[in-house]
Amino acid sequence: MSQANDRQAETAGGEETYDGLVSRLERVVAELESGQLDLEHSIERFAEGVRLAREASRKLDEAERKVELLVRSADGEEEAVAFDPESGRTG
Repeated sequence: MSQANDRQAETAGGEETYDGLVSRLERVVAELESGQLDLEHSIERFAEGVRLAREASRKLDEAERKVELLVRSADGEEEAVAFDPESGRTG
């Protein structure tokens, strides 16, 4: 994906999407694995990769907090219950 496509992967608020971050991180990893970069550029790309990985992780954590499942309670009412990603179960 080119830089123009990276810009298209940003949200309306100018913040890059999770998918955009992951795509950029994959390119950084490929560049590092290619062995074509000198030490200075490798360090720069590694630092960028760490930043991208942290930002993607932050976005994923944020998304997990937003995930709620609607469940029907015993009296037939629907209620929002937080999803527990560790157990795969609701609240």
